[in-house]
Amino acid sequence: MKENVKDAAGEQYKNKVVWNQRGASMEVNNSSGEEQWSVTHYSGSNIKITPSVNSELATNNKQRKVVNDEFNLIGNTKNTFIGGDNIERVVGSSIRQSGYSNPEQVEAMKEWKAQYQPVAERNSMFRTQVGGVSYPNGVVTPENGTRDTNPAKNQELYRNRVRPGGHGKAKMTEVPVVDNRVNQVASLETFELPTAQFQVSNPNEEDYGESESPSTENGIYEPTPEHATLGEDIKRLQDTTLTPLEQKIFGDGAHVGGDTQEFTFRNVAINIGAAINDYPSIRTNPKGRAIPGCVNVGTNAGSFMKVEAIPSVEEVDNSRFPVGTRSTTVGNRDVLEVGSGGVQIKTSGSMEIGATMYKLGANQIHINSAEGVYIDSPAVVSITSRNKISLTSNKQVLINPSLGVQNNIQVGGAAYLQGETYLHHVTAPQEIQTTELARVFAKPVSGKKIGEVTVDWTDDKGSATFFVYGTGAEEKSVLCEDHPHNFYNLPLRLTTHDGDIAKVAEGENINVDGFSTPAQAVANGGSGATPQSSRPSSPRELVKQSPNTLLPNNRLLVTATGALKQASAQVEKFGSFAKEQLEAPRDAVQSLIPGPGQSTVDLQAAGTSEMA
Repeated sequence: MKENVKDAAGEQYKNKVVWNQRGASMEVNNSSGEEQWSVTHYSGSNIKITPSVNSELATNNKQRKVVNDEFNLIGNTKNTFIGGDNIERVVGSSIRQSGYSNPEQVEAMKEWKAQYQPVAERNSMFRTQVGGVSYPNGVVTPENGTRDTNPAKNQELYRNRVRPGGHGKAKMTEVPVVDNRVNQVASLETFELPTAQFQVSNPNEEDYGESESPSTENGIYEPTPEHATLGEDIKRLQDTTLTPLEQKIFGDGAHVGGDTQEFTFRNVAINIGAAINDYPSIRTNPKGRAIPGCVNVGTNAGSFMKVEAIPSVEEVDNSRFPVGTRSTTVGNRDVLEVGSGGVQIKTSGSMEIGATMYKLGANQIHINSAEGVYIDSPAVVSITSRNKISLTSNKQVLINPSLGVQNNIQVGGAAYLQGETYLHHVTAPQEIQTTELARVFAKPVSGKKIGEVTVDWTDDKGSATFFVYGTGAEEKSVLCEDHPHNFYNLPLRLTTHDGDIAKVAEGENINVDGFSTPAQAVANGGSGATPQSSRPSSPRELVKQSPNTLLPNNRLLVTATGALKQASAQVEKFGSFAKEQLEAPRDAVQSLIPGPGQSTVDLQAAGTSEMA
């Protein structure tokens, strides 16, 4: 007996039992290291359970039906090869989660985001302290420095004068004389003619209002301290905090796949990334750029280009985020067809669309931007409408460098022209004007009676009257009364000096947005120049023709100096960029992420019915 036990301990145990029938056979192998249970069908289909693998072979079709729930737990990799089609029909919801094995990885991702948040905010600040704020969820960059001088002075203005009160001033020192030797009215000997050169001048501070630039562009500003050590701080944070968190996040490694074809009868919710990157993606300075804003009329400069400040918007590269990226490359064509529910694409970052030709068609298109809309082309920008093109703004619409109109120009207000005006014909109301006084000497006409002369004799106190006739040879023999002449002309308002034109126009609010400068009334008999002191100092009082008279110029939007009181109504936006709407599709999927102490099997068993 003892010998048999010794032999059994020192040798391999071999034993196998086979149960064979016509339709199938069953085999149990008890041999050491080869333990196996197998069932074989006469067609060749079989099931085997061995120490290393459980295998199943179906030489034809295979069908499995689970009346209730089914749970599969795979500790490592699952590989599936399908020689034909893969068709999956789900009556309830379809949920798929990948990339993590436990909820601690999701919490680590949230911790990574919180640790990197201060770095992303510092990165969103301007590198110099020009002022502004980053968006969304951004921070403020203070303004600390010196602005550039006002660039409005960098303009060439051509004036037909040398100095105020100098050349180009019409002045008559005395009544001009007209006789057969001289005609001072025609020669204007007292008129100070301008030189043959134009003077080039610049606007000054009195014209554009302030010496420094209205924007921070080209100014000198202190560096932003938060940017000084940003690179070193990122490296230190990566080594001490971010790398351990990333190792915890990606403990299971990444998985890649190939093509996917899906048909879903109802809805699809796809969630990529354990957290949303809502770091600031832009930074904006409300006065970051200086551009030509409008053409104003200045007291000294005349017509000049006024420079205004507009917002400056810069992109911030806060795309450094370890999860949440989807990249799609299509070798030929990508087609997206959506029904009447529409398409909404929302992002808290920038959006880029590039193509060799971009086509956009709709019944109506709304383009709205808080910080400006820019349309640029090095070739041509063409705007065509079969019906109407309307440009509406609370401020002046600036056109640079010039404007060409093929047909008509209709102006409801005033027009200030600093350059020459070329006209082929003028149609205007008739006005009776009066010339200045002229001293005219007349020459007697030969053979015509020009008067009578009475001669008295002192010796006999008698007298006689003689008729006087002109011979035609006398010169300056008849002096007429100094007198003016009436004549018809265009309605005119003259100034004593060319500089007064700008002063009067400025005083009558030609620079005020929202106000219309009407034409002066026809006033017969005027011949003198409008003195500078007569220009109005404030807008004229409005008198309505009737209580129902409308005021198309909305004076509620601008002050008497042209400053905007309130912004114009914004175009209605359809859709919302609210954070809760950005994360709305996530809620259904987020609720299925296992919590601490809860397994995936427990969650599926307890929550699948709720999702269904």
